[in-house]
Amino acid sequence: MKTVNHLSARRGWAWVLVAVGAALVTGYGTLVWGMRTVHAKVPTSIVINVVQHKLYLYRNHKLFHAYPVAVGKPGTPSPRGEFVVTQKAIWGDGFGTRWIRFSAPWGIYGIHGTNKPWSVGTVASHGCFRMYNHDVEQVYALVSIGTPVTVEGVTPLVKIRRPLNPGQIGQDVVELQRLLRLARVYSGALSGVYTPEVKKSVETFQTVVHLPVTGIATEQTTKRLLEYTQQTERKPGYLSANA
Repeated sequence: MKTVNHLSARRGWAWVLVAVGAALVTGYGTLVWGMRTVHAKVPTSIVINVVQHKLYLYRNHKLFHAYPVAVGKPGTPSPRGEFVVTQKAIWGDGFGTRWIRFSAPWGIYGIHGTNKPWSVGTVASHGCFRMYNHDVEQVYALVSIGTPVTVEGVTPLVKIRRPLNPGQIGQDVVELQRLLRLARVYSGALSGVYTPEVKKSVETFQTVVHLPVTGIATEQTTKRLLEYTQQTERKPGYLSANA
């Protein structure tokens, strides 16, 4: 009888332990899911200042951390504009341990680690932004697809030298969008894509200054934009939160 009682007691305790373990696992899973949900809802954005060689990560609209980055060389400049994260990947070799691509439409540009840590903080890349591997791993963990990426700083040698039409892309389209924003006829992103919204803004500006309303940023339209926004003698392409 004692043996049977001991066996029953042991079985009873075993079921209690199983139940407690299941409850703990369920509770932990709920906690982790809750943490992930909270994490996903935290507003996050990246601002890269090319002149300062710095990447600023913002969480809840407050500066979370500033990181040094390598930026593009004069012959292969980093893009400027307002983009979003479009890809995340775990790579290797020259791209270090992480890759974060953003939506500059005229090339493949991203934020990544490096196997040349001495280059971080300098002008050294082909247009991407290099980070120390431990830094890019932290940024990688906190951003997601769609996270805003603003790249600001003086843009060298970017003038609008061609008529710009709907559907075209390029750093000169970013400059057009910037001028239209300064003229207060455009409120969209400095994306580098000549969208229908850009076309409508060009038409609005052409109406304001009494030019033929074509929706095409002709040489005459660009000249009037520069005059209207008092940018004619300024170095083109400076992007900032107030641009």
